[in-house]
Amino acid sequence: MDTKIPMPIHNILSHYIAVFHERIPNTLEGLYIHGSIALDAYIHESSDIDFVAIINRQLTEPEVKTLSKLHQELAVKYKKTGMDGCYLLLEDMGKADLHKRLYTIDGKVDWSDQVTNPITWWILKNKGITIIGQEIPSFDFEIDDRILVDYCLDNMNTYWLKRMKKNEKYKKIAFLFPKKMVDWEIQWSVSGMLRQFYTIKEHKVISKVGACEYAINHMPKKWHGLINEAISIRKGLNVRYCNSKKQRAIDTLEFMHYILDNCNANAPRESERKDN
Repeated sequence: MDTKIPMPIHNILSHYIAVFHERIPNTLEGLYIHGSIALDAYIHESSDIDFVAIINRQLTEPEVKTLSKLHQELAVKYKKTGMDGCYLLLEDMGKADLHKRLYTIDGKVDWSDQVTNPITWWILKNKGITIIGQEIPSFDFEIDDRILVDYCLDNMNTYWLKRMKKNEKYKKIAFLFPKKMVDWEIQWSVSGMLRQFYTIKEHKVISKVGACEYAINHMPKKWHGLINEAISIRKGLNVRYCNSKKQRAIDTLEFMHYILDNCNANAPRESERKDN
């Protein structure tokens, strides 16, 4: 297995592959890793295993149940390391529009036509790790920078905007929430939005911690304490710039607004580019 795969992940993948071959033989033809592991940002017992698996045919209903049981078992055995990914056919690789395909998250298996996105394909093409199957460079697909940027802008103005509105409702009572919950929201929102900010500016994909480190050189100094706190939380450290949970929640929400406004002001959408 590739030396970039950390040993704990190596053990999980070896177990997964062996059991898959045993229970659904002659079906799994490729397994590729993207996400934090591929971006050299693995954090022990925190990072998930983000993967794309290639199967040579659609699974039967009994086989889907077998696959579901396998992922349930993995979720129980490896509680702190989830396997999040999808099961595609070879011809699906790199495609923007897919029919419904199997995916797994949190030990559950289901069908969706939204199992990949431009971020998935960019990481796979540029940083992905081959576990089994043909090597990634042999796949003939590219990710247009414009598609990558537009995807991130849409994500900012849908998922993240919705999350901002939700946080707005709770910021004044944040002091009532457990510290762990406030910590999680800070690292998730700050690092998640900064990752989009990085991609919109650089047309590349980076880890969440990497995006925070990048932002230190591209954001006003007033935000550095909050950004460094997000890094600290993600790394499992206990460094906080402020003890007030309410103030941290207010600052996080203000920062989220700042990033969203910055991205919308400096990255015109594809429809606007076509008009110029």
